[in-house]
Amino acid sequence: MKTIIGLTVLSAGAGILMNSLSPVVKSLNDTLNVEGVLPTNDAVFGVVLKFQDAAKNTAVIFLLAFFLHLLLVRITPGKDFKNVYLTAHLALYHSAFMAVTLPVVLQTSNPAVIIAVGTVLNALYYTYSPAITRRIARSWTHDVSTLGFMDQVGSIVAHFVGKWFGSAKPEQDADRMKLPKWAAMFRDNTVVMFFLMPIIFVGIGLAVGRQGIEVLSGTGSSDTNWILWLVLQGFVFTAGIVILLQGVRMFVGSIVPAFKGISDKFLPGAVPALDAPTFFPYSPMGGMFGFLGSTVACILVAIGTIVFHSPVIVFPSPIIMYFDGNVMGVFGNKAGGWRGAIAAGFVTGALSSLAVIALYPLTGAVYGSGLTWSNIDYALVWMPIMYLLKLVRGLFLGF
Repeated sequence: MKTIIGLTVLSAGAGILMNSLSPVVKSLNDTLNVEGVLPTNDAVFGVVLKFQDAAKNTAVIFLLAFFLHLLLVRITPGKDFKNVYLTAHLALYHSAFMAVTLPVVLQTSNPAVIIAVGTVLNALYYTYSPAITRRIARSWTHDVSTLGFMDQVGSIVAHFVGKWFGSAKPEQDADRMKLPKWAAMFRDNTVVMFFLMPIIFVGIGLAVGRQGIEVLSGTGSSDTNWILWLVLQGFVFTAGIVILLQGVRMFVGSIVPAFKGISDKFLPGAVPALDAPTFFPYSPMGGMFGFLGSTVACILVAIGTIVFHSPVIVFPSPIIMYFDGNVMGVFGNKAGGWRGAIAAGFVTGALSSLAVIALYPLTGAVYGSGLTWSNIDYALVWMPIMYLLKLVRGLFLGF
């Protein structure tokens, strides 16, 4: 019952997101003749739900990939691979990614092919990528858990960037630095989006121009000023994310205990691979510096895509900046102190945002919605894999 209500709440949140973002992005696209896109996993998942075939394939891939993942963990030797991927909402979002991207990449609408390929790829990723963060972070996580986000491969980049640009000296550790108490409020993703989304909406509005936005906001005496209207739309978008995440929590809260129960029986002693926020406490200030570095990178990429007339304008993503930035900052700080944290956030934020330019056209039914997937592993793992599959299809099938 909670799963059904969770999906209903999730769908309602997705509707709010689309109603706030789509008109503004459409105006930008029409004005500049480009494709504007905001990488946000939660929001783009709501878009996929609107397509019946993709939604069905998403659900089947999600379930089959988890059970295949458990089987792979069972039969794969080596302590580092004994991890159970329990971040169910990320697995759900990624199943949606497979459901809309594979039809474009493989040039087929056959659900059996899409489900089979999506299931295998996801299961391999859930099984083997958490071993990366388990090994890198063993000295400070003590094998209690590992990362089950979409940042596991990205953690390699963060670790080495942190080493190259920072210093491992104890006095350079970000967590030894004292920051103002008010900075603690940015540990809450709702607060972060409260500040970021109005800025993003106003930025889009300025690119469109006053006349284009006033078509949406109105020009009558009783209508809202166009700048204020953009700010309010940013708040509406944030509210939509909050509602959508509540639906995700209800859905996941019903599914995860069942998954965990199965894994405990089937894989006793396995380590859980968990969501990004479980890694934040390992270096709170390192995460903050990573967030700052990632934010600067995402803003610079957004400006660059406008200045250099990129066919895809990539807006700063709250997911990349906040969640990825924090995780990359933790790894960067552990390897190279506060400078390593900033550099890790900056480099991975830039890579994540730039990759959207190449990945967005492959997202099928989602293309043109103004939304797409975020996280560093989409840049480092899934964009190359999708183009490789496209190349293989062309070599063997000739189209």
